[in-house]
Amino acid sequence: MNDLNFIEEYKKFANILADESENIIMQYFRQNFQIEKKDDKSPVTIADKNSELRIRELIKKEYPNHGVIGEEFENINSDSDFLWVIDPIDGTKSFVSGHKDFGTLIALLFKNKPIIGIINCPAHNERWIGVKNQKTTMNDKIIYTSSKKSISECYAYSSGLYQENNKFKNLCDKVFNKVKNYRLGGDCYAYGMLASGLIDIVLEDTLKIWDYMALIPVIEGAGGVVSDISGKSLNLNSDGSFIAASSKEISTQVLQIANL
Repeated sequence: MNDLNFIEEYKKFANILADESENIIMQYFRQNFQIEKKDDKSPVTIADKNSELRIRELIKKEYPNHGVIGEEFENINSDSDFLWVIDPIDGTKSFVSGHKDFGTLIALLFKNKPIIGIINCPAHNERWIGVKNQKTTMNDKIIYTSSKKSISECYAYSSGLYQENNKFKNLCDKVFNKVKNYRLGGDCYAYGMLASGLIDIVLEDTLKIWDYMALIPVIEGAGGVVSDISGKSLNLNSDGSFIAASSKEISTQVLQIANL
């Protein structure tokens, strides 16, 4: 029997991982704790580390042959057919600043393709779940991306981290000049908003696999489209650029701007 027949079991387990992570993270939110700096100068906290350790512990206990790739610790069994990709706190800067837009990202890949993705934003009490061949839900309700047809009607988000990449900066500047409105920031919460039809475009660069793998099933299951800046599908070896759009139509308009 194909292990994909157990996708509901994996979905239930992924929810357990999100619950456990949330319980740990929210103990520290808006509390006093030490903030460390990683080699790339980005912040990391005890909440990041303890959350990821707990997720890894549960995966090892339940599915010892599954692989794990996480932001804070070394890879385990990364050549396994089933691979969990986790970011315990996406948006650590928001977390340590007391802003609510951080979240936990959990993805399950089968043969390097994401089949389950969770965006859990506990400070907002919102959880998006995407499963291959199923409709995306937010707090158990089916959601859809917006139905806008023209980029001129759209709302766009970006973290602002694109500034170091001239090609991506040029794309963002061009898109921002075309859309109805734009905002910098949002972290993973922006992708949940896109899946819920509240915004229409998110542009990012320099993402790692734990930053984007969970987003793919969530956005696609709501009717959205994701790609890199060249329009290619995302995989474990993608270049870190990430374009999320509410529809194929909007994605095409963004990519046309990218290739001008």
